[in-house]
Formats: sequence, structure tokens, C-alpha cells
Amino acid sequence: MVKSAVLFSLIFLHSYGIWAQENFYDFVKPGELQVGFLDTLLFDTAYHYEAFDYKGMKPYFVQIWHPINKIPLQNYLTFNDFFESGWNEDLSTIQNQLMINYKEAIIRDCIEENLESGESNDYGSYSYDDIVDLIGVIETKSSFAPLDVPSQYPVILYHHGAQSNSFENFVMAEYFASRGFIFVAANFHLPYENTIFGLKPFEKLIKNEDEESLRTLLEFAQTLSNSSFIFFIGHSWGAQMGLRTFDRDTAIKGLISLETTIEFKTDYEKIKEMWPEVFQKVITDNTYYPFPVLFCAATGQEKPFEFFNNINAQQITFAPTNEEFEHNAYTSTFYLRYFIDSKVTQTDKEILKNRLPLYARHLVLINEFIEGIIKNEKKQEKEIIFVR
Repeated sequence: MVKSAVLFSLIFLHSYGIWAQENFYDFVKPGELQVGFLDTLLFDTAYHYEAFDYKGMKPYFVQIWHPINKIPLQNYLTFNDFFESGWNEDLSTIQNQLMINYKEAIIRDCIEENLESGESNDYGSYSYDDIVDLIGVIETKSSFAPLDVPSQYPVILYHHGAQSNSFENFVMAEYFASRGFIFVAANFHLPYENTIFGLKPFEKLIKNEDEESLRTLLEFAQTLSNSSFIFFIGHSWGAQMGLRTFDRDTAIKGLISLETTIEFKTDYEKIKEMWPEVFQKVITDNTYYPFPVLFCAATGQEKPFEFFNNINAQQITFAPTNEEFEHNAYTSTFYLRYFIDSKVTQTDKEILKNRLPLYARHLVLINEFIEGIIKNEKKQEKEIIFVR
């Protein structure tokens, strides 16, 4: 009897250890709706792409998260499924290279750096590729499901940062899909031989191509719903692209900028040199944005962001947060290695755990901002909300 009790206790403790392993959804609470996921392929007839044995119209690999009212028949997808979805044999050489580039970006931005020391992480017997494999099996809240179009749901169009990917913020996508939004993301980079991912060979640069690519995705997003509410969220370079593209655009009802990196700058000549397109829009042209704009940045100071205080917009909300909130902490992939802590020792895990509630708070803030626009809530012309 005693042996049985001891055995039961050991089994219970072992099971408790498994159950006690935290997951992303302990920090980010999904809404009431289930989340469907699908992918599709678009071709841009206006632009030509040639690389990795492909020659033809420019492709966009689009990923869509959307609400469904019934329990999906499929099991939940893993993070790795986002890498491998939408496989097309005619584009396999491009997709193979994109998978390599995406993994390199995740290692660089989310795995390699120790947040405590600033040096390279040491995971013992695990290589960085091993860590990618471990986070690849983390379960999400998404399931493959078709989308009936046109729907009646509001739409969010997401633009990733430089050298990143369409699913860098999959938890954000699930958060909004589970609350009744269609969330559309796509690749805004294509690979080229002998060129750093995210850049284009000089001879292939075409003026305004990046802006036109974003407009193409906006036009596609508009076909998914009869709702008049379409919102834009961009991270880093993606946020800059929103500002470069959607001035005077009444199709967009609100823009959310997740740290363009310009928020920290005060030298206008330097800004003009490094980000000439944004400077042209905001300062030189003083162009008008006919919708509310939410600017998020970890400046640590409860005041407007110097450069963007000049922006000519219908309404501006500044959302500073603690300085101890890294540039990539606005993305879901930044946190994934925290959830393999039971398998891999990580000396900076408490920093990741510290950032997670702030990530979740930003999602709440963005939701409140969007819902306020839908409900036509009146706000001050400029407001500051410190994200704590």
C-alpha cells in the first residue's frame, strides 16, 4: 500500500510538471471564437520576379487567420506548420530559400542573443537549429479552415519588419481572429541569389514597388469582407511602409505602428538621410492621414515621440512603454523559446517572462484602439497612454 502511494505521488508530480509548463495562452487570452487558418497565392501582374529558377509574375505567399463559430475538425497547428503551409511545386525553389531565410531571421532575432548579457546564447548540447526544431512543435490556437467570402468581419492587414516573415506575429493574428477580425499577412520580401535577404540587387530596384505591393495586398484584403473597416498594423520597417503608402487613403480606418525605430531620433538631418521616404511624407509634404494613428515604442518616457509629433493625422495616440522592451518584443516569435524552458536551460528566461505581460498589454491596447474607431468614440486630438 505504501509503495502504491509513493508511486502515485511520483506519477502525480511528474504529471503536474507537464501540466505546469506555461504556454503562450497563459499570457495572451484568446477570445470566444475559434481561429481558422488558410493560405493562398497571389501574383502581381505589374511586377516581374526572376530568381532561383523562377521567371514570371511576382508572387505573394499570403496567410489568413479568421474567426470560425464551430469547433474545427482538425487538430491545432504547430508553429512549424506556418513555415510549410501553401507549398507550390512551381515555386518550390523560392519557398525552399524562403524557409532558409526565415529560420536564419528567427535565430538572429529570437534565439541567438542572450537578453541578459547581450552575448551569444549557449544552449549546451542544443544547437540553434535544434532550438528552431523545438519551437517548431509548439502548438498554436489555429486550425486549417476555409473562409467564406465575402464575410462581414472587419479586416486587419499586417506588414512584417525587415528581413522577417508573415507569421512573425501569429499570436496577434489569433488574438484578433478569436475576437471577430480577419487578419491578413504576407511576405513582403523575396530572395535573390548572392544578396542579403530583405534587400534587392541594385539593378532590380524599382521606385515605389514596395508601396504598390502593399496596395496590392490591401486590394486583396478588401475582397475578403463587406465590412468597411480595414486596419493596418506594421512592425518596424512594416510600420514605415504603412506611413509611406497610406497617406490620404480613406480605405484604411486606422493605422498601428509598432516601433518604426524613428521614435528615438531627434536629429532630423539623420532621419532624412536614413529614412528619406518617411521624412518626405511627414515633414516635406506634411501629407495627411485621414484616420487615427497609434504609435507604440519603448521610449520609457511618457511624452509624444519627437518626430511623429509632427504628423498630420486625424488623431494620434502615443503609446510609450518601458525602455526594457526590445524592438522584436512586439512580435510573437520573440517569446517562443521561453516555452521550451522545461527542455533547455536559459539564463535569460526571466527577462522573457517579464516582457510577456507587456506584449499582451499591447494587444489589449490595439484592440481598444480599433474598437474605439469602430464605435466612433471621440478622443483628444493627441493623447498619451503609457503601457505598464
